[in-house]
Amino acid sequence: MILSNFYCERCREERTSESGPKGVLEHTILPLFLISHVRCHYCGDRYAAFGIGKNRIVFRRTTTLNIRKLAVVLLCASLAAAAAFLILR
Repeated sequence: MILSNFYCERCREERTSESGPKGVLEHTILPLFLISHVRCHYCGDRYAAFGIGKNRIVFRRTTTLNIRKLAVVLLCASLAAAAAFLILR
């Protein structure tokens, strides 16, 4: 969904504002990929947005949660592979 047509999943309001970065990842790596966050003005839910200006693509909450789960699974798999390599070495 594009930011200019965005509405909050929880309260169905259209008014959003920029959300400040939280943590090291949002301060350093995410801006390199043009990812920022927007916050619903009424209920305060945060959504990830990709791009610049009003034509940014906003990721729905379920998409963001699925991406986080995938990142955790990939991290665990890579750590398990590294541990198996060290044990079998």
